[in-house]
Amino acid sequence: MSMSNKEPQVLQTVLERAAADSAFRRRLLVDPRQAILDGFGVTIPSDFNVKFVEKEAGVDALIVLPDLRRPEDELSDGDLDAVAGGTDPNPDDNWYS
Repeated sequence: MSMSNKEPQVLQTVLERAAADSAFRRRLLVDPRQAILDGFGVTIPSDFNVKFVEKEAGVDALIVLPDLRRPEDELSDGDLDAVAGGTDPNPDDNWYS
């Protein structure tokens, strides 16, 4: 899931508060979804995962690695679980519902 045009503005506001409010910053590190809901009344969709990390002292750059690429026809662990378990990973997305 990607961010819409509104989310970068909300994120900037969250980051500004995190730079000045140590209690809010700690809450972001532990439970970002609840911290943002409590602090700004913004609900992060359940299918959008977010994690805040703090740069350690002595680290000049914190870089997030890209997702690991899989060979073309290889299924992800989640896809394999869904196939092996016989469950639909998105039961609400059925065309016949």
